[in-house]
Amino acid sequence: MAVPSILTICVNYHNDEQTLRFVRQLLGQKCLCDQKVVIVDNSETPVAEGALWDEAGTNERICLYHPGKNLGYYGGAAWGLREYTKKFPLPDWVIVCNTDMQFVRADFLSNLCALYSTSEHAVVAPAIISGASGRDLNPFMKERPTRARMHFYKWAFRYYPLLMTYQVLGLVKNKIQFMSTFAGPRSKASSEEKVRLPQQIYAPHASFVIYNRKYFTCGGTLDYSVFLYGEEIFIAETVKRLGLTILYDPRLEVLHLQHATTNIFKSRRIPNFMKEAAEYCADTFF
Repeated sequence: MAVPSILTICVNYHNDEQTLRFVRQLLGQKCLCDQKVVIVDNSETPVAEGALWDEAGTNERICLYHPGKNLGYYGGAAWGLREYTKKFPLPDWVIVCNTDMQFVRADFLSNLCALYSTSEHAVVAPAIISGASGRDLNPFMKERPTRARMHFYKWAFRYYPLLMTYQVLGLVKNKIQFMSTFAGPRSKASSEEKVRLPQQIYAPHASFVIYNRKYFTCGGTLDYSVFLYGEEIFIAETVKRLGLTILYDPRLEVLHLQHATTNIFKSRRIPNFMKEAAEYCADTFF
C-alpha cells in the first residue's frame, strides 16, 4: 500500500524565524508519509538569502516560492499550490496554516493518516487551542449564519467606530475566557466537554485547515479573492456548494500561539481588509 502524501502550505511575511521554527517542528513529526512543505514568501524583498532560504536549499522536502509581492493569506496559498502542482502531483492531504502554530504531539500527522485512511469528509478541522484565551477556536461556526447576520457585519464594518467596538469586545471576551481557565475545576458535564467530540460543522477556523484530496478533485479551490479575513466563510460555502462536508475532530490538536494585545490593529490597513472581507462574503454568499 502506498504511503499517504501530505503537503503543508504556509505563508511567510517578514517572519523568517517563526516560519523556520514551525517548519522544523512540522518536518520532525513522526509519520510514515510522503511529507512536503510549501513556503510562500510574501515578503516584498526579492533577495533570496537568509536562514529560511538556506534551510530550503538543503532540504528537498521544502519548496520555497517567492511571488515577488504580497498576495495575502489564501491568495498566497493558492499561488503556492499552483506552483507546486506544476512539478508534483496533487497529494492526499493539503494543510493550509499560519506559521504561529505548535503541535501538541509529535504524532499529529500519523494520527491524521490513521483516523482518515479513507475519508468521506472534504475538510478536517482540528482542535486549535488559542494562546490568547486558552479555548478551542474550532468549530469556528457550527451552523451557517443567517443572511441578516452577515449583512449586519457588512454594514457594521464599514464604520471605523463600530469596528473598533467589535474588536474591543472581542479582546475583552478573550481575556475573560483566558482567566476562566484558571478559575477552578469545571464540571464533567460542562457544555464545552460535551462539544469536544468529532462532529460535522459549517466552518473551520482558517488558521489551520486540513483538506482532503477530494476537496480539489470535486472542484474546490483556494482561490479566495479577498486579501485577508473571511476565509472561514469562503471555505464553508465552497464545501457547501460542492455538496461535501467538514468534520471537526478534537482528537487532532494544535496550539495557536496568538496573544492578547492592547494594539488592536497592528496595521492601519487591517480595518480595510476586514471591511472588504465582510462585504465580499455577505454579497457573494448571502
